[in-house]
Amino acid sequence: MKRSGKNSIRRKVAGRVVKAIIITVILLSVVDMIYLTRRTAESQQEHLRLATHITASDINSWITGMEGITVGMADSIEAMGILDDYHIKRIINRIADTHPELKYVYMATEEGKMYMARGVTFAAGVDPRERVWYKDAKEAGETTIIDPYISATTPDIMMATVATPVFMDYEMVGVVAVDAEISYINEYVNSLRYENGAYGFLIDSKGNIISHPNGEYNPTPDNVVNAKEALPELEKLLITPGGDFIEAKDYRNHSMLYMTEKIDDCDWIVGMAFPRKIIAETIDRGIRISLFVALICIVLATADMTAAIRKILSPIEKINPVLDDIVQGKFETKVDFDAGDDEIGEMQVKLAAMINTLSNVIAHEKYILGEMEHGNLAVDDMEELKGDLNDISISVNSIKSAFNDIISDIQFSAINLQSFAMGINETSNIDEMRSVFEELSAEANILMEKTSRFITVPPEAKE
Repeated sequence: MKRSGKNSIRRKVAGRVVKAIIITVILLSVVDMIYLTRRTAESQQEHLRLATHITASDINSWITGMEGITVGMADSIEAMGILDDYHIKRIINRIADTHPELKYVYMATEEGKMYMARGVTFAAGVDPRERVWYKDAKEAGETTIIDPYISATTPDIMMATVATPVFMDYEMVGVVAVDAEISYINEYVNSLRYENGAYGFLIDSKGNIISHPNGEYNPTPDNVVNAKEALPELEKLLITPGGDFIEAKDYRNHSMLYMTEKIDDCDWIVGMAFPRKIIAETIDRGIRISLFVALICIVLATADMTAAIRKILSPIEKINPVLDDIVQGKFETKVDFDAGDDEIGEMQVKLAAMINTLSNVIAHEKYILGEMEHGNLAVDDMEELKGDLNDISISVNSIKSAFNDIISDIQFSAINLQSFAMGINETSNIDEMRSVFEELSAEANILMEKTSRFITVPPEAKE
């Protein structure tokens, strides 16, 4: 029976091994991709957490700088010991010249007097002591950050103020303050370094938006936008800043990751929005790399295993031609195996020994039968063989022995027949002749008895 290529051991083993490799690599790749996806997401989220913290630190540093300005002003005025118009104006003007980014620099006293740098005139008919910045600083008794409000001096703009009370002899005599215009704050927040399309926003202590890339959210004298109303998906982050991340759409309908953090020196909140697609792109890139590496591993492993299987099974290719000759009854084929030290090598050695044994048995049997064919029944018996092969030697030796007995008896009977024939020729006595025929009949019966176990072809069948 001729074997088809698809049924070869090599193909079967190679197919199984390749399938096992592919399944193993795919499973490992899936596990690796799941782990990679989680680790990448965690890494990107940690990056967002750090970016949020850095942004909060930058804004906190800016606020701390403004606090330092007002505290310095207050200390300078306190050092004078008296409220002197000339020195108060000199101090606030020097601060204003040093910090042109500040919209207004000023001081109000408990008597209701108002001093403003750069020659700015305070709003007529307005008592500075009734302004929110003055009240809050007086009530707190320390430097205070004031949420955005409408400027009394320029009602068409919004201000955020840092105010510090001034004390003399443990008694508050006034409040110094500096104003930052909302547009400047927005410009400052937007100028901070953000990566990969991220952006920041700022929310005051009342939950209103101070600064946001969407200009419609920024406060104006006519409109203040509440963060929870404009960004309802961030309510949890606004209630507990610094918590977990939230994924939501932003004002551009982009999928973003949000995080918030409270500023240390006030109740303002900094928010950060980080594009979700950045994480997806990073994960996709990691998945593509993993799949490429997995494909390379499959190709290399398949090539290596195919070569190994070919090398392992190549000795079988040497066995098949020998077995083909045996099937055809050719036992004279020279067995030349380069046997290795593995199981196949051991099989080759045993197969060579088996073929050699069979060849010797057949050759010896052929020799004995050939000698018997030529009339040599004195040829030596076959040697005793191992196992079931010994039945062959027993049968051949038994046949030779049986033929020896029969031929010997035939020869003996032939001699007797010759002797009886001569005796018949020499006598004419009927009784003696009867005796001779009786003896011949007895000899014939003995021969018939010895040959009766043999099955012969009838004469008519031969014809």
